[in-house]
Amino acid sequence: MNSFERRLLRVARKLDDAQREQLQLFAEFLASRRRDTVVVAQAPETPSLLPAREGETVVGAIKRLRESYAMLDAKAMLNETAALMSRHVVGGAPAAEVIAQLEVLFAEHYQRYRQTFE
Repeated sequence: MNSFERRLLRVARKLDDAQREQLQLFAEFLASRRRDTVVVAQAPETPSLLPAREGETVVGAIKRLRESYAMLDAKAMLNETAALMSRHVVGGAPAAEVIAQLEVLFAEHYQRYRQTFE
């Protein structure tokens, strides 16, 4: 383990569960932005919608939706996704409500994505 990993682990251990989930989500977002090649699609991809798991968390729903809508640009959705996550973690909004809003958000972004092919 290098010094960066040790520092990151030290910081992560000081966070509560919700903050660690946000840290993980942000790290996964940063990793998803890194692409070595650019692929230009000729036609819109179709999402492979994965079903929600019983007792799904907000972070779990974001992961599921990002996998379902793999063609969408995660960074274009970061602010809205983070705002919904904050409504749950900081504002106390019920997970089911936030997950429903996330599903609408991803569907709306998918519709905009499809429009780029028209």
